[in-house]
Amino acid sequence: MRRIDALNQLHVVTNQIAKSLEIVNPSMDEQGSEQLEGINHMITRREETIKLLNEAMEKEGKNWTEDEQGLLQQLNLLEETIQPKLSELYAAFSDQMRRLQNGKAAASKYKQAAYTDGAFFDQRK
Repeated sequence: MRRIDALNQLHVVTNQIAKSLEIVNPSMDEQGSEQLEGINHMITRREETIKLLNEAMEKEGKNWTEDEQGLLQQLNLLEETIQPKLSELYAAFSDQMRRLQNGKAAASKYKQAAYTDGAFFDQRK
């Protein structure tokens, strides 16, 4: 693959990631797993494209043409918008996992209690 072709492909995939992140709800409460899996798939495609670009750079060198420099600048701008959104999404995901762990801990503590004839007896000391 030629270097310009790899850069164009990288630009397309990165742009798709940026657009997908715009519609993702960072609260994670109403998040469909399909959206997150789609973003993860695009990130994987982007990683594969970067490998292709590295291979092309080894063959063609690192002297960028004007068109390539323009694409690199656009990629840099997209990266500046993507990183904060991914960080926000990661923080929301971490928060959701923390809440899930707290819920599991509370449920396991409740299971240790006894319930008989309509009365609840806490067995913790």
